Amino acid sequence: MHKFVGSHYIMSLSKEQIEHIAKLARLELTEEELDKYGGQLSDILNYIDQLKEVDVAGVLPTAQVTGMENIFR
Repeated sequence: MHKFVGSHYIMSLSKEQIEHIAKLARLELTEEELDKYGGQLSDILNYIDQLKEVDVAGVLPTAQVTGMENIFR
């Protein structure tokens, strides 16, 4: 399910979707765990949607930020 709040869509996964994801991961979850982890997963997916809105034009891809170099190369 999606709900529009402010300028963002808020994703809320259904119980059936959480059960399906748990089954794919071969997890046996209690009803309490389904509620808890379903909410957490929805929050993570909503945060990812927020990150998609960040303007990264002109930002070079970065793999190493400390300046360390592999001395074996």
